[in-house]
Amino acid sequence: MSKGKKIHPFIKLLMGLFVVFIALFIASKSGYYESKIREKVTMTEKEMQEFEESIEKGEEIDITAFLNKDRVDYSSKWSRMGDNLTSGVEKMVASGMEIITDIFKSLF
Repeated sequence: MSKGKKIHPFIKLLMGLFVVFIALFIASKSGYYESKIREKVTMTEKEMQEFEESIEKGEEIDITAFLNKDRVDYSSKWSRMGDNLTSGVEKMVASGMEIITDIFKSLF
């Protein structure tokens, strides 16, 4: 760009949103959210042993009684919104790529 040209504010906004999208996309694809979900449902060895002992004793079993309850959920409405936004954009990009692929298939 030449010295005198300024970038339009809308273009700056789009570039900023693109950077945010890339950051959220990387966080999503790196498995961060999946690992947090997996943590919530994984039982520790101690909890598994207690669970097995309850089965052997023939007690009525409620699986939630054996799950670790001291885990803190650090997600916020903003992080959930960002993940949802990333997923939505990913679906749009994927559908757009399918359309482009179909166009190329029809040409060749």
